Amino acid sequence: MRIIIFTAMLILTISGQAIAQTRMVSPHDWTDPDLGGAILEGVGKGENIWLRGKSRKVVRFDRRTEDRTIVATDVIDLLADGPHLWALVVLNENESVVRDLLNASLHERRVYFEGSPISLFATPNGPGVLTTTMVLLPSDQGFNRRPPAASLEPYAHVSALTGDDLFIGYNKGEWGGGLLRIHVPTGTVSFVKEASDDPCRGRLNPSCAPIVGIIRDTMNANCVLVGASLAHLTGRYGEVMRVCTDRITSVFSDPLPVLPNSIVNRPGQTWPFSGLIETHDGWIAVGRERYARARGATVTMSEMPPLKPWSGLQISDPVDGVVFVQSACCSSSDSSVRYSVLAISVEP
Repeated sequence: MRIIIFTAMLILTISGQAIAQTRMVSPHDWTDPDLGGAILEGVGKGENIWLRGKSRKVVRFDRRTEDRTIVATDVIDLLADGPHLWALVVLNENESVVRDLLNASLHERRVYFEGSPISLFATPNGPGVLTTTMVLLPSDQGFNRRPPAASLEPYAHVSALTGDDLFIGYNKGEWGGGLLRIHVPTGTVSFVKEASDDPCRGRLNPSCAPIVGIIRDTMNANCVLVGASLAHLTGRYGEVMRVCTDRITSVFSDPLPVLPNSIVNRPGQTWPFSGLIETHDGWIAVGRERYARARGATVTMSEMPPLKPWSGLQISDPVDGVVFVQSACCSSSDSSVRYSVLAISVEP
C-alpha cells in the first residue's frame, strides 16, 4: 500500500512540475533570435523581404529558399524609394548615416550633431532625415538644414515631403498622440486637429488619437492619409482620414456591431487597427483578425489569412501582392493569445 501511495504521489508531483513548467513558458516571451521581441516594419522587393526588428537589426529573407541574412545593425528606420532601400543607421550619439542596402557603391550621407534621429522621409531628390531638432533636405553637398520652431519627440510616423509640409504622427496608446505639421520653409510647427468642445470628439485630437500610420495620398498630391486607432479597456476606435494642410476628412471607418448589454459593442465604436501601409493600388489597414483594403474609392474588409511557419517566423501566403507576418506579442486571456500582425507589400 505504501508503495502504491508513494507511486501515486510521485506521479502527481511530476505532473504538477510539468504543468508548472508549461505555465512558465509565457507567450509574452515571444522573440526572434535576430529581430528581437518585435518586428517593427517590413519591405518587400522582388524575391526578398527585409524586416527591421526591435533589436535594430535588418534581416533579409529570401522568399524562395527561406534563407535569412543580417544585412545591417543599429538601424532605426527603413525607406523604400524606387530602386533604393535606404536605412538610417546610428553610429554613435552624435552621428548617423543614410545607407542604401541595395547598392553598397552609393555614397553614404552622414548626419552630425543634429539632435536625435527620428526617421527618414521621401522627397523628389532622395531621402531626407528628420531629427528632434532639424529637418534635413537632400542636396548635392549632403543636406540643407531647416530647423523647426520647436523640438520634436522621437518615435514617430513621418510622411513623405508633401508640398512644403511634413506630417509627424505620435502613438502614445491610451494617452493619445496626435498629428503635427511642419511647414518646412518657415519651420512653423502646429497640431492638425478638428475643433470640438469635447476633447475626444474632434478628429485627431492629440489627447485621444494615437497615430498608427501616415502614407501618401496617391489620389491627391498635396495630401496624406492618416490612420488613427485605439483599443483600450472598453473603448474601440479606428479611422483613416485624408489630411490636406489643416483640412481633415474621413475616408474610412467600420462601425462595430451593437450588441445588447455589451460595454464594447455599443453605439459609436469602430473597428480598431494597428497599422496603415501603402500598396501598389491603394492601402491596407491591418488589425489582429481582419484587415481593410482600399482600391481606389472601394474599401473591402477581409479575414486575416492563416499564418504558417516560415524561416522561424509566422507568415501568410501572398494575398494580391501582400503578405502578413506575426510581428509581436500580444494581448491574452485565460482562453486565447492574440498576436500583432504586420502587413507587407511584396509587389516587385
